[in-house]
Amino acid sequence: MTITIDFIAFDDERDACLLVLVEEGPWTDAVEGHLRALQDRLYGCLEAALDGQVAKQFPRAANMKTVVRVDCYGLPREEVDEFIERFSEGVLEIPDFSPSSSPWVHSFEFEVNHDNIH
Repeated sequence: MTITIDFIAFDDERDACLLVLVEEGPWTDAVEGHLRALQDRLYGCLEAALDGQVAKQFPRAANMKTVVRVDCYGLPREEVDEFIERFSEGVLEIPDFSPSSSPWVHSFEFEVNHDNIH
């Protein structure tokens, strides 16, 4: 499976590694299909962090707090926010996606940013 993380950054104030996924709209067809694709990207992002792929490419990321941020441009705010909230609450209850299952990740947090393309 190909994992696409659009960029990786470090937030020194939060002592965190940010894994940023960029999602552009507008979504002109069924929102559910786009959310499923976003879910696949999120799982891939978590897997890359948990199995050490991110830390191997960026050694500074090893055992840091990992913030998965979705930057949204022109997407349906309410649907995306509700989806990310449900995903972030549920995924950490899955043992395979728990940070305690990996020496590479200290903890996970999720963020969503919305903006419009002008």
